[in-house]
Amino acid sequence: MSDSYTSSKIKEALVASQGSRARAQDILLGWAQADDRLLRGLVEPYLKGIVTGTIERVTKPAAEKSAAVAQPPSPAIVRAPAPKVPVPKPGPPRELSPEALDKALSLMGQGALPPRPSPAAPAPRSASPLKLGTTNPVPPTKAGAKHQQTMRALAALYARKHRD
Repeated sequence: MSDSYTSSKIKEALVASQGSRARAQDILLGWAQADDRLLRGLVEPYLKGIVTGTIERVTKPAAEKSAAVAQPPSPAIVRAPAPKVPVPKPGPPRELSPEALDKALSLMGQGALPPRPSPAAPAPRSASPLKLGTTNPVPPTKAGAKHQQTMRALAALYARKHRD
């Protein structure tokens, strides 16, 4: 995207969105629908991939069809065509009225909690010490060498990131 026009439009969208990347994307999409130069500048770095993907999508079904024609079914295995099941069409989207939505939101979190399942028999106690409220054994008192190395690497990365 070396086009200065495209770069200036991106900066303009960021300014218009007050730094919000998501809002800048929406603004750029709107502008690109009306501005061919901006659209070309945005798409240019990805055009080869778009074309390759489109060719793959279009030619793949043709290759599968030609493979099916090249291999006719053997006479011993002749199957009747499967009956077509009608697929119901989705209806119009259902929306709640503002009053119903307010009522549903006000009811959320109210009411009794669902009953907790009672254990049939208490779990057998193990010989190893356990932390309160968990079934996990107490962690080791000293970290392993791999853990120590990983923590040092993370600390160094954090320090470098916040130093710059």
